[in-house]
Amino acid sequence: MLVLYGLLLAGSDPALMEGIANDPIGTLATLLPTWMLVIFLVAVILSLVSGAVLGIYSSGLTLLSLGVRIPRPTAALVDGIILTLGTIWVVFFAQSFLGPFQSFLITLGVPLAAWAGLMIGDIWLRHRDYADDDLFTTSGRYGAWDWTSVGTMAVASVIGWGLVINLFADAASWNNWQGYLLGPLGLGGRDGDWAYANLGVLIALVLGLLGSLVLRRGTVRRQEALGDGSAASSERAGEPVG
Repeated sequence: MLVLYGLLLAGSDPALMEGIANDPIGTLATLLPTWMLVIFLVAVILSLVSGAVLGIYSSGLTLLSLGVRIPRPTAALVDGIILTLGTIWVVFFAQSFLGPFQSFLITLGVPLAAWAGLMIGDIWLRHRDYADDDLFTTSGRYGAWDWTSVGTMAVASVIGWGLVINLFADAASWNNWQGYLLGPLGLGGRDGDWAYANLGVLIALVLGLLGSLVLRRGTVRRQEALGDGSAASSERAGEPVG
């Protein structure tokens, strides 16, 4: 209900919409009565706390999955400190909230698209289900790292970042390094028509997909040649592996 009311309120006045983009809490404080502002703040705080708890938990697990050997509470603490510092910078030091946030999403979207392409290609190549137990051990058929996938993702991200630009140069000047391939490739540079097409996201997705299909075909074939079951499950059942 509050989200719907906020959308209707922002859409009713262009100046109000611009103000919310730069300072959502401060802008609403000038319009809403005190009692409604209290309800709004309570709803926002509760949603942020619940989202932060889930975010810290999941990103803490991601930190552990990268091979950092620390206890889970410590991983959650480290991740929470990083998120807190980022929030303090956005709220108290950034000139705009929406600009840095959207600029960050554009930057993050390129490697995410490359990862999605790699994952789609991997699933496309497989004719068997994943061996569940081997996904949770570095000694399984999948190993700890797939350097072909890591390299493909890195190359796709570098190329993709060269084909997107920071649409909020004033609010997020730290992100003005992107778009370095738009000029050399004859796409009009950072001020051309192609600069605003976000081609880098699509290119990263395609490169990740093609890299997975072409470079990992043999790897997938060798993994599936080991059979449906994992080494761990086969040993528990007293059956030979393969």
